[in-house]
Amino acid sequence: MIVEPRVVQAGRGFAWWGEGWRIFMSSPGTWILMIIVYGILTVLVNIVPFVGTVGQSLLTPVFVAGFMIGCRAIERGEGLRVSHLFEGFQGPRFVPLLIIGAVNLGLVIVLFLVSGAGMLGSFGLGQLSTLSNPMDPFAAPLQAMTVTGLFILLLVLVLATVFAMLNWFAPALVALRGVTPIEAMKLSFVSCLRNWLPFLLYGLVVVVAGIVMTIAVVVVAFLFGGGAIMSGSIEGAISTFLGLFVMLFAAAMLFAVIVGPITIGSVYAGFKDTVDDDDATVTNPAYR
Repeated sequence: MIVEPRVVQAGRGFAWWGEGWRIFMSSPGTWILMIIVYGILTVLVNIVPFVGTVGQSLLTPVFVAGFMIGCRAIERGEGLRVSHLFEGFQGPRFVPLLIIGAVNLGLVIVLFLVSGAGMLGSFGLGQLSTLSNPMDPFAAPLQAMTVTGLFILLLVLVLATVFAMLNWFAPALVALRGVTPIEAMKLSFVSCLRNWLPFLLYGLVVVVAGIVMTIAVVVVAFLFGGGAIMSGSIEGAISTFLGLFVMLFAAAMLFAVIVGPITIGSVYAGFKDTVDDDDATVTNPAYR
């Protein structure tokens, strides 16, 4: 039975991140290992000539479904296993998840074509052919921006948002509720649309965290760069900047293996709130 997406209180958008943290802390070591394994597999798929990008588009919903199955296992007290990552490949759910990937691939192609048209609309090709100043390549995009280009850029952003809404809960719906792929994408979109306010607050957390991270990176880079300049040594400056690069890279990797599972858990929390058919969810007083 298809349960219509429910509308939840706005504050649930914040609560989803809290649930994501709880899910991560239930098995942090296993989650980190799963993210590392998934990252390695993604790199291996992408290095395959010609078919890497296609393969990643097709298989991403399958792996996401595995993450969702892992979250359901944690909820039921069964414990998280790295093998949960591959459970989307098993049983009757594999082909429907591939279909979601195939639809996504078509949407990405459309998005790419629209983006290309936007770029062409944003540049005055006649002006670009008469460039003489070395700085013209940087000034021309701003000078040649057109209303058409801005409109297409806005259209690309809208399409990207629709793409995310179609996919947010779709793998979970297929893997955990047995919904058909097209119906799953439809339910995911409707759920996101009806719960636009919780998702607005959910995204606000991302924006604030991004600003804080950016400020932290700028401050660290300034401190390291200042020390390199004051040293007066080219060797010292090079070693300092290399050290900064290594440190930022390590911080980015640590950020990925921690924030990745928390985000996955937050998606599962939103799924439970809005489109799962569990009786406990339906009677949750958080809904209105």
